Amino acid sequence: MKNFVSHVGMSLRNLFREKINLVILLELVIIILLLLLFWLVIYVYLEIGDNQYHFYMNNKKSLELIHNVKIDKYDGSFVRDLTTEEELIRKQYERFHLRNLFKVR
Repeated sequence: MKNFVSHVGMSLRNLFREKINLVILLELVIIILLLLLFWLVIYVYLEIGDNQYHFYMNNKKSLELIHNVKIDKYDGSFVRDLTTEEELIRKQYERFHLRNLFKVR
């Protein structure tokens, strides 16, 4: 019995020595997946916070159709030609959305 227990212990020790690189790799993969999940949860939370923006855009579209005018989606004024500086400022303050990665400009 004593021989059997020592043999099992030695075989387990050898198994873990051989598989230690695999265990480290699996731990790294799990950590990366957890970080990715954490980033995704935060991103979805921020996107849900944009519901007010979508509500505004729906109202804007309705007002445009009812009154036959064009409303600027940036500041709510009537659409006009922008200067280069104004276009650059708007581009600089544009918020990142994941859906913009797949949008063709």
